Amino acid sequence: MKKLLSVFLPVFLLLAACKKDPKPVDPDTEQPGKIPSDPEARPVGDPIGDPIITTVTPAGATITSEDGSFKLRIPVGAVTENIDIVVQEVVNTVQGGVGRSFQLLPHGKIFAKPVTIEFSWAGNESWVNIPEAMGIAWQDDKDFWRLVKAPVVNKAQKTVSVQTDHFSNWALLQWLQLNPVATTVTEGGQTTLSVTSYIPLAGDDLLSPLVPADGQDVTLGEGRPLPGSFIKSWAVGGVGTVKGNGGLGTYSAPATVAKPEIANVTATLKDSKRQLMVVSTVTVIPDGISFRVDGGAWINFPAHSGFDDTNFEISGMGEEGYFGISWSGGAGGFAWQRTGKTVLVFADMRTARNCTSIWYDKVLKRYTPAGGALNVSEFGGKGEMVSGSFTMSGGGVFIDNDQDPIGKSSIEGYFSVRHDL
Repeated sequence: MKKLLSVFLPVFLLLAACKKDPKPVDPDTEQPGKIPSDPEARPVGDPIGDPIITTVTPAGATITSEDGSFKLRIPVGAVTENIDIVVQEVVNTVQGGVGRSFQLLPHGKIFAKPVTIEFSWAGNESWVNIPEAMGIAWQDDKDFWRLVKAPVVNKAQKTVSVQTDHFSNWALLQWLQLNPVATTVTEGGQTTLSVTSYIPLAGDDLLSPLVPADGQDVTLGEGRPLPGSFIKSWAVGGVGTVKGNGGLGTYSAPATVAKPEIANVTATLKDSKRQLMVVSTVTVIPDGISFRVDGGAWINFPAHSGFDDTNFEISGMGEEGYFGISWSGGAGGFAWQRTGKTVLVFADMRTARNCTSIWYDKVLKRYTPAGGALNVSEFGGKGEMVSGSFTMSGGGVFIDNDQDPIGKSSIEGYFSVRHDL
């Protein structure tokens, strides 16, 4: 354990925002029926985990992901001979994406009968404000995502399904949303929110996509804020304030917070037929590192950050002990590692125990990584900020110099630290 703890020497950290600002819009000039959405190609998602390979016969089959969030139903007679079907999870790159995305192989396979693709948004309810705006899209050979017409949305079962005769990359999305759906803001900071449509809208009905003249599936675009004619009001539940300007809103966090605080920013929409609400969850975080162990009280440490050899480290100390995170640097998501760069440790002075992002498996006779991940949302240069969040589940609780953990722990938290070295 001493070797593990030694990688967390106090240093100073940097973070810079790399968010793409919404395209500006004049809420008084863009009118219903004239809401464009310029087509935008997106990168093909990298594979995640192992593929599911199933030999399908002319008798048909149903292929389901391990967590049940995705189903592929191949009816009797859809294939005329035995064929290996591959379901590979990939990074979800679709605009307005919700949950997971899957690559179906062989690409371009044409079936004798339509197959059914079904996604579930169970577990992602906080991202789904308008079920009627849920859809399924596929990525074409030019990397454009295309929204399939007339999806079947089942609100009770929280599923969306479509039929198709070909394979590609597929993803679940909500094409009308308050963007970002979830974000963090430092105390005293601001963030811009956008009620965004990723498809052209027709007339004064928010839930009627404008189908192209050629009758093809709708190509998703970069997203545009809705005109002011569709916005009834903006509001905040929780800390802070919001000021609306048509489809754009500016959220302002309180000057100081003692612990992470949640603000639910709501935009109420109206069209010729209905009233709708979209919500963004904003977490306001103090400067430094804020965390809690096993759902207990929040702890906040002043923190430092910077590179130590090849690792980037954030560390802080307080009356409760010492906390440190190390990774290779940069923004993005980083899984905890058994050996390597991405590790977490909390040395609790109150109990003389260390909570870490590894667990010792007696059967395997080696350390294994904990669940959860480090998510770095901002990573700036010297003098700028580094911020993000982390979760750790099933990490080991160790007594110093003891190889075997005495229990498991879970830690969640946020960080916002200046890069000073």
